[in-house]
Amino acid sequence: MIQPIRAQTIRPNMTCRLRVAGRVHAGCIVALYCGRALAQEQQAPPMDEVAVSTERQNQLENESLTLSGTPDAGPHLTHTAAVLGLGPLIHPAYVGSNKNAVTLFPYVDIRGLLHDRVFFADVGGIGVKILNQGLVRAGVSVTFGGGRKSSDDPRLNGLPNVEEHARVNGYIALAFKPVILEVKVGRRTGAGAATNASFGATHNFVPLPKLHLSLSADIAWANAADQELNFGITPTAAAAARAQGNPLPAYTPQAGFTTATLVAAGVYQFSRHWGVIGRFSLSDLVGSSVRNSPLTQRTFALSSFAVGAAYSF
Repeated sequence: MIQPIRAQTIRPNMTCRLRVAGRVHAGCIVALYCGRALAQEQQAPPMDEVAVSTERQNQLENESLTLSGTPDAGPHLTHTAAVLGLGPLIHPAYVGSNKNAVTLFPYVDIRGLLHDRVFFADVGGIGVKILNQGLVRAGVSVTFGGGRKSSDDPRLNGLPNVEEHARVNGYIALAFKPVILEVKVGRRTGAGAATNASFGATHNFVPLPKLHLSLSADIAWANAADQELNFGITPTAAAAARAQGNPLPAYTPQAGFTTATLVAAGVYQFSRHWGVIGRFSLSDLVGSSVRNSPLTQRTFALSSFAVGAAYSF
């Protein structure tokens, strides 16, 4: 004889079992979540280590941008960082010369001074950042330019030396990371005051955590006084050169574009303090005034190649 099972007998038992199963399931989920959170907390590095690592990456990015000649548009530094480097530098005897010279390349770069408002660098000079965060960057600096001697190249025999000088510069940059657009204007001080300007772009990239690279290109313009200083020959200078067997005609260049330059620069930090820095640049004389100068022996050349060891404090 088959007797029907009442539904109300099953429903309380099913409901009870479902409640128990739900509580066990919820407990397992909570335990699993807490276990993962605890494991992540144990594996995560301390906050101070993360801060130091981020600051180090910022410093490496600043170094690669500085070597490329870009105005200071790198990330903000919260601590003072100093880098000292030394290595050989290969460059033309003067702009337009077909003779190369090798000199020692002492590299000094100090950043993060006065809340990252002041910097000191061989490439960028002594500078103050007016705007140093966000999209728009701007600042001023003083750089010290090298001169040339008549003994540097036979083509300069009889010509007066170009003295070393200070130059006051201003820059404004748009930091569309990782691409930076920049405009620079510089004014030579003292006798033979002259003005030049450049427009360029820089791309910064990090193929490895310890390797920061930058690739930049710019085109430069100079006024007539600056062109005369570097590519001009006065009638008096031409006569003095001819007297020493160097048949140079008088030449007066005009204001215009001077050079287009491509620069690759990089920093590799293989230990906490030691690293390698490098810079490679190619330049092409693009303006008619500089191309037609009697002092121009070649228009396209390796304008700089430097590599050296660097120590970070």
